[in-house]
Parts: sequence; C-alpha cells; structure tokens
Amino acid sequence: MNVAILILNYNGKDLLSSYLDSVVTHKEDAEVWVVDNGSTDDSLDVVKNNFPKVKILALDKNYGYAKGYNLAVSKIDADLYCFLNNDVRVSLDWVAPMRQLFETQQHLGFAQPKIVSDHDESIFEYAGAAGGHLDMFGFPYCRGRYLHHCEKDQGQYDIPEKVAWASGAAFWVRKTAFTQLDGFDERFFMHFEEIDLCVRGKAADWITMCNGNVKVAHLGGGTLATNQPKKLYYNIRNSLWTYTKTIPAFPLLLIIIFRLGFDFLLGLFYFLIFKYGHVWAIVKAHNHFFWVFPSTFSGRRKTVMPFRLTSVFVKFLIAKVNPK
Repeated sequence: MNVAILILNYNGKDLLSSYLDSVVTHKEDAEVWVVDNGSTDDSLDVVKNNFPKVKILALDKNYGYAKGYNLAVSKIDADLYCFLNNDVRVSLDWVAPMRQLFETQQHLGFAQPKIVSDHDESIFEYAGAAGGHLDMFGFPYCRGRYLHHCEKDQGQYDIPEKVAWASGAAFWVRKTAFTQLDGFDERFFMHFEEIDLCVRGKAADWITMCNGNVKVAHLGGGTLATNQPKKLYYNIRNSLWTYTKTIPAFPLLLIIIFRLGFDFLLGLFYFLIFKYGHVWAIVKAHNHFFWVFPSTFSGRRKTVMPFRLTSVFVKFLIAKVNPK
C-alpha cells in the first residue's frame, strides 16, 4: 500500500517550521504533502525553502478541515492517507506499523496512533489520546482522557484495539473507505468531522482502531484554542448533525432532548460568568442544527448505535478518585 501524509495548513508557518522536519525525517517511503488552505502568511515559502522533498497542494482559500482534505484526496492518489495536523511531532518507525495494521485488517477503514502531549510525553494529549468512544448521551471521550483529565501513559493502551472514532490530529484513512462514504461532510467545516466519518463507516461495516504500538506527540490547540466560542459552536452543531444522520429515531429523540437541557444549563453557567460569546455560540449551534434538521433526517442512509451504556461524567469522577 502506498502512503501519502497530508498536512492541512492555514497560516501555520511557525508550526511547520517546528514540526515538519520530524515528519520528513521519519516519512520512510511515504509522500509528504502540505495542503495549504489559502494561507496569507509565509507558509509556502517556509516549505519551499526548507523542505524541498515536501510536495505542495495550494488551495485558493480556506476550505476548512473537511473540504480541504476532500479536495486533497481528489487530487493526490494513494492507497492509504494520514491526515496529520501541522503541530504533530513523529518519531522513528511509525509509518510501517500503521500500514501493516491496514494490511492485516481488511475491514479497517480508519485508525490513529497513540497521541501524547508534546509538552510532556508521559501524559496523553487531549485531542485523541488512545482513540475515542461515545457515551450514552453522545458525548465523545478518549481512552486516556475523560473531559479535561488526561492519564499518564503507562502502557495501558499499547495493544491495538477497536474504538468508535479516531482523532483527526493523526487520522489514518483507507482510500476505499473514504471514497465509499463520500469523504468528510463538508458542511462541518471543522470539528467532529472525523467522528462523523467513523460513525458512518461503522454503519457501512468499516472498523476503526487505535494502534497503541505507535506514538506521536501533539501540541494541541495550535489551530483553535479549546476555550473559544467558535469551537463550542462547531462541536455542538456538528455532533447533533452526526447523530441525526446515523442513529435510530428513538434514541435520537432522547439525545436531542437531553442535549437541549444540558446545553441550556451550560449556557446559563456561561451567562453567570459573563462569557456571552459562549452563550451565543450555544444558541447559534442549536438554531443552525434545527434549521437543517428535516433535510438531514430525510437524507439518512444506514443507521447504527455507536454509544456505550455509560457516561463520560462517571468515568471522569472515577478517574479523579482513582488517578493512574
């Protein structure tokens, strides 16, 4: 299987300067591409002047994560892609074992390596850790991270295992699965699109795994800080879109009712601490979700139940009581 490592970039010249060298050094026989989303800084000059082995696909504007990668796959041919954030540091022997996992698992559509923090590689990183699941209320969480609690990496997730979703920070994709599912949902622009793709993949009998034998380090927050209203908006809206497209009608109704109540209380909390931008993000997310609900629901294909019968909040409390 030939591999292409695609790094989507928007005004990330400093991140490329810091992290791209590790990707080039340890690319093995893979092609490395910087897919530039219409940057207005000197990103392309940094690549051209310092990394002559890296190929460039320059898009004319910022299409976001979803459409940016969809366009890249339509123009760059490979059997296997790694969609890699521009703030990920890789090390020796990471391409071959990831490719081998896809070669031995014929129904594997998506995968990720173990993701630790670039600040402290003994601790899992928030955005992905050791692969993700979805709790009974539709909230995503990771093996190694519950809410904002990140575990120490003590080898507890080193065995390759199936997960519900893989992180977009280092997202390995079989082209066959990607094209069968028509790629990412471009309405998402950014956030939750990899979860949506993995859930749709599960409905089409593709599996997702985390290969804990491979480790990469992620800076995190390099594109959009975790406390920004825009991130909150995309996560709420896009998660509700995902579940409308993919889960059966009865649990979907319960999820929507629960999320309305939960997000109302969350909005009230932000209002009391004077974070009015966050309040507006919640209102806008629900407004946009319900505006397209009829067309989203009517466009459903196969449905699936990707949730676990537990709550991420219970897991968080257990992790706080019994830290590892």
